Amino acid sequence: MNKTEKIPAWRAVVGALSAIAALVVTQLLAMLAGSGIIVLGLPKAAGNVLAAILYPLLALVVLKIICGKILGATLSDCRITSCKIKPIWAVSAFIMPAIVIFGLLMTAGHWDNPEMDGAQIADSITTSVFVAGLAVGAVEEAVFRGVIMKALEMRWNKVVAVIVPSALFGAAHALNGKLSLVSFIQLLVAGSIVGILFSLVTYESGSIWSSAFMHAIWNMCMASGILNIYTEPMDSCIFNYVLETKNVLITGGEFGAEASVVSIGAYLIFTVIAVILLKKHGREAA
Repeated sequence: MNKTEKIPAWRAVVGALSAIAALVVTQLLAMLAGSGIIVLGLPKAAGNVLAAILYPLLALVVLKIICGKILGATLSDCRITSCKIKPIWAVSAFIMPAIVIFGLLMTAGHWDNPEMDGAQIADSITTSVFVAGLAVGAVEEAVFRGVIMKALEMRWNKVVAVIVPSALFGAAHALNGKLSLVSFIQLLVAGSIVGILFSLVTYESGSIWSSAFMHAIWNMCMASGILNIYTEPMDSCIFNYVLETKNVLITGGEFGAEASVVSIGAYLIFTVIAVILLKKHGREAA
């Protein structure tokens, strides 16, 4: 297919929905495989590592089929190329969560860390680094900033390709648990903004891998079993900083710190940087 030719709307929609289904199914299969070796007697940490390896491998195989059979495109067309991370985004990946963590730790609170043995710590670290971090970061970017963004771009335009997957990305995180209306709106705003950020980083860098790395490091720091900054401690987290404030703008509501105004502010800072770089290089979303 001529890549300048618009595909039918049904193909764009089916391609996007198929990519989301691929994310869910391959994650489930990888987790089942990881659980399987735990049943055989291996430690949870080993199961986590196996799941983290299988998840992106299975997802990329299925996404390749979706790209070819539904979109008439290749993985490279969807910016799922060989792994290459631009230095500015590699550095930004660490600075962004550092800003948020520092800002939240400046808020009144106290440390409340659970007693954990070596196996529990290994479980938390491998889940955080390999599963929630590297695997989820890679697959979610391949799905949302790779296949879905390209599918919408091939049918409509670049604005739709950025906004719609970003809103879907924010809304999808509401599936993690029951949220009040206020918390849902706050999550949708935060998730959409960070989705736009990752979309612009993908366009600026030319592939999904810079945004995937940023996503992975963010998850390791802010959405994992290593550090929890919230109004209540979590037994599964190694470090817990319990906020004394109940202000949902600071706590992020029922979803947590990722939806706080501190996080939203950090997303916006790096979104502005991405816009500046795109304009500086004269590079459109292509």
